[in-house]
Amino acid sequence: MFQNKIHNRNLYLLILILPITFIIGSFFVNTVAILITFYTLILIFLTKNSNIFFNNKYKYFFLLFVVFLISSTFSEFKMTSFENSFSYFSNLILFLTLILFFSEERSSDKFLLLSKLIFFITLFICIDLWIQKIFGNNIFGFPKQQAGRLTSIFKDEQIPGGIIVKLSIFSIYYLFQNKQSKFLLNFRIFILLFIYFSVLITGERASIILSSLLAILLIIFNFNSISKKTITIYLSLFFLCFIILFNSKNSIIKERFFYTIEQTSNNVYIELYSNGLNIFRENIFFGTGPQTYGYICPKENSNCSTHPHNFLIELLSDGGLSSGLIFILAIISLLYFHLKDTKNKFLKSILISYVIIFFFPLIPTGSFFNSFHMTITWFCLGFIFSIKKI
Repeated sequence: MFQNKIHNRNLYLLILILPITFIIGSFFVNTVAILITFYTLILIFLTKNSNIFFNNKYKYFFLLFVVFLISSTFSEFKMTSFENSFSYFSNLILFLTLILFFSEERSSDKFLLLSKLIFFITLFICIDLWIQKIFGNNIFGFPKQQAGRLTSIFKDEQIPGGIIVKLSIFSIYYLFQNKQSKFLLNFRIFILLFIYFSVLITGERASIILSSLLAILLIIFNFNSISKKTITIYLSLFFLCFIILFNSKNSIIKERFFYTIEQTSNNVYIELYSNGLNIFRENIFFGTGPQTYGYICPKENSNCSTHPHNFLIELLSDGGLSSGLIFILAIISLLYFHLKDTKNKFLKSILISYVIIFFFPLIPTGSFFNSFHMTITWFCLGFIFSIKKI
């Protein structure tokens, strides 16, 4: 992408720093992400590479940004709307940065190093979760939260499971691409099972559902190329570990399972969804402006939140029908062009599976415009769509 070695080195350094900030705090995440955005935009215009904005693979994502700007113009809360519109744009540029940077022919070693770094970050979070589960406090002395919920290094934020699920692609890539370590080669499935069960013990329902869905999708898509003996052995190991954890004393998995069943008759999210759809019906074409649900909802309802906890409903309420349709078109277009250029079946299964779990509309989700979680999402998507072979 960029011929200047100094620019390449500086940009790569920022890319390596960003995943480290995921475990430090949202302020540092936002700061580094913005630096990457500005650096990339400057380099794009300096190298006259602005045709990327009109590339068929990504043009609908930029069109979505235009819709957000239009929505913000008519919004009652213009400052908030424009701020979140540009937050989306920043994450989109971050996504493209990885794709453009790693499109270089000699970037394979850098690509592997990035996956290695995040693999060990993920492993660190997982080990810390088990320490917190067994001893009551993590390595920094942070205690369990209410009902035994685990938070690891994130103090009182119940988010480690979601972060592990999103970052799991780096572990998969590193474990399957790294041919140098015989230990990793021989025990990569055990390591992935360890990562999976680390998500389970957090008690985060959405993360548990998504990690399970990811595993099921990858197995289904690659079923014919996996040894049936291998499947039998690892599924047996999985069910054995699951039964032990489920029936252990004060099992958070059992508690969350029965709590979910109890909550089905009076789900707290149903009203949030209903409020979002009501806002959409009153503002069909361009919504009320990005991230304005939290301002509009309390005017008519008492049970509200900062967002409707479903990204698709949030797009409809905040950006109108046009934003919902364009986003779906953007995802389909992105997958279509990349799948067409991809021959490796395993890689195809990864592309489809991760897009599904990142934008799965049938469970509660974070805000589409939330800078911290969406920065991680777009960063991971940039990595996924940069993979050439696995």
